[in-house]
Order: sequence, then C-alpha cells, then structure tokens
Amino acid sequence: MKRTALLILVVFTFFSCKKETEPPLTRIRAVNMQFSIDPGINPSFTHYIPINDVQINALAQLDAAGIDTANIKSIQPSRATFTVLFGNGDLDFIDAVSLRLCPTDQNIQNCGREAFYRDPTPFNIGQELDLGPTAVNDIRDMVFQKNLNVQVKLERLRDIPTTAFDVLVEMEFDVR
Repeated sequence: MKRTALLILVVFTFFSCKKETEPPLTRIRAVNMQFSIDPGINPSFTHYIPINDVQINALAQLDAAGIDTANIKSIQPSRATFTVLFGNGDLDFIDAVSLRLCPTDQNIQNCGREAFYRDPTPFNIGQELDLGPTAVNDIRDMVFQKNLNVQVKLERLRDIPTTAFDVLVEMEFDVR
C-alpha cells in the first residue's frame, strides 16, 4: 500500500511539473511615452489618461534583430515601468493601475486590450513602479500597428498626489 501511494505521488509530481519555456526570440521595446499627474485628481474615481499616437516601430525592431515575421508564433506583454521624471513626485498614491493598448480610432474609456497591470501596488514605492503582463496570449495585431493609443488607467488611488509631475512609461513585449 505504501509503495503504491509513493508511486502515485512520484508520477503525479512528474506530470505536474511545468515545462521550461524557451527564451523569447527578442524583445520589442516602446519607450519615451509620458503622461502627467495632476494633484487635483480625486481618489474616489477611476482616471483614464491617454497617451496618443505612440509609435512602437515593431517591424523595424524585428528587422534589426534579423527576425522574419513569418517565424513569430506570438507577441506577449513582458513588463512595463513607470518612472517619475526629474524626481519631483512619487507614485505612492496609486493602489491599482493598468495599461491598455488601443487602436488610434478608439479613444474611449477601457478601449482596446489590457496589456500590463499592478493590483495592488506595494506601499512606499517611491518614483518607480513595475507593472506585470496580463494573460494575453498574442497581441501582435496591436504591436504591429504603425501608431496606437496607450491608456493609463488609475483604478484606485490611496491618496491625492502632493504635486504635479510627469511620468515616463516604457513597455517591453516578448517575441516568441
């Protein structure tokens, strides 16, 4: 009886192990996007901040890496970062945040697809905040667009920001 239970446990453990995923072929980066924080934003509401006409230049980045689009299985969100510019503010007031990718003809609340999020954010994060990827399997239709809109969604705020400041946004996408 003990041997049978041990054998079942070993077989179950073997089949439940996750496969190592292979590293991405390359990463596509979208950098130098900015939005502004106004000290008058109300913690009671969800705030949608657009960053319009973003050029990712994904095809040029793939070409520079020597990757043919025919060999791509998927493009997935990897990570995003918010960084306060010039050190004159902090992001501690944010409790939940997400980044959405939207076609340029859509500039409405909750447009497109959520690509990155952080919920809840850590306390005392200071001037830099990393966002993780959502469970989107393939987002190449958005990334390959010439231009797209990025929407910052501040879903919950812990407090009111003490001053106005600008935030730099950078995103990375894994090419598989």
